[in-house]
Amino acid sequence: MSVAQLRSKAKMALLEGKYKKAMEYYQQLHEAEPDDLRYHVKLAELREKTGDTTGAIRDYLVIANAYAEQGFVVQAIAINKIILRLDPTKTQVKDRLKELSNERGEEWAISTTTMAGGQRPADISNLDRAKLSFERTPLLSGLSGNELEAFMDSLQLQNVAADEVIYREGDNGNYLYLIGMGSIRTETMNASGKRKVISHLGEGDFFGEFAFMSRTKQQETAIAETDTSLLMISRHTFDGWVSKYPTIQSTVEDFYRRRILARVLTITPVFEGVPPDARMALASHFHLKTFKAGEVVVKEGERGDSFYLIRSGSVKVSTKDIGAGGQDVELGTMREGEFFGEVALLTSKPRTATVVAEGPLELMELNRKDFNAIVANFPSVRKVVEAYQKQRVQDTIRTLMNRKPG
Repeated sequence: MSVAQLRSKAKMALLEGKYKKAMEYYQQLHEAEPDDLRYHVKLAELREKTGDTTGAIRDYLVIANAYAEQGFVVQAIAINKIILRLDPTKTQVKDRLKELSNERGEEWAISTTTMAGGQRPADISNLDRAKLSFERTPLLSGLSGNELEAFMDSLQLQNVAADEVIYREGDNGNYLYLIGMGSIRTETMNASGKRKVISHLGEGDFFGEFAFMSRTKQQETAIAETDTSLLMISRHTFDGWVSKYPTIQSTVEDFYRRRILARVLTITPVFEGVPPDARMALASHFHLKTFKAGEVVVKEGERGDSFYLIRSGSVKVSTKDIGAGGQDVELGTMREGEFFGEVALLTSKPRTATVVAEGPLELMELNRKDFNAIVANFPSVRKVVEAYQKQRVQDTIRTLMNRKPG
């Protein structure tokens, strides 16, 4: 029987609840591809389900040690959590991780990143890892010895099934999540009301940092793409760790900023014509600018050559009605993912509106030179911006014409 046939039969047996039969198939898969730890993990899970706790622990120990020796620390920690749940006296994996962190220093913790073309597969075997580039897991690489042990003890393990929602937009962001095994995706609604995938994340990645770091509601939905084991860090635990080890805070904030950038590029209509794997490359052209509540970002009548994307916060937009003695007319509010300043890029004319920060504001600024470099490679961006500019001119004219005298 081929590996593909064995996989199909194993999955069918699982769906039907025939765990002993599924275990037979996963045993054959493990023997056929011993370097693929996914099969070994499933085999251990099934041993536990069928009451063979001793056999499950034996398999989990082998798997966890294999992950640890190869530097897949988050995966090893997730398996270690399962082992300690089954038998709290089995601490050898945790001890080995402490030793490895001391022996290898900052180079010890690695995780799979991307294959050629920027795509990460949902499931990945050890045989595939030779084709991948590697990087350290930054949240863990700065910890060693007793620090690492204390950190591991504070993590909570949660198992979620494929297609299960981990959290939804609007939920409280009380946890930071590390993916021990499996994969997830994050989604949001773009400015056009369409659901968009922000990212596909796999073993060793962390997520949920938007709401966690800003102490606000979740701004995206996280969904398990496969059966997934998550390691969760509570707010209380994280705050305690930051007071001891400030580098953890800076590491998460760095990822937080990068992920926000990815999210804004995803939900902004201007970049819908840009392939997802090119959006982050474009991000290098943007420069972060921050404003306080009440600060003027751009002023009507001034010259400018910058285009702005709102990364976080909101702005109030207004213009002067020349026909009414130059009275200020409010045109509306713009929020995360929306953009303004496109007239300066397209026409070199003075600013046509005044934009003021309503509260703390983060903007991504793009100047004309860099904008032209982008549209040279992605002409659709210019077309979208031009279409929005024309629509806004029409909206402004309509607002002014509909104003009541006085």
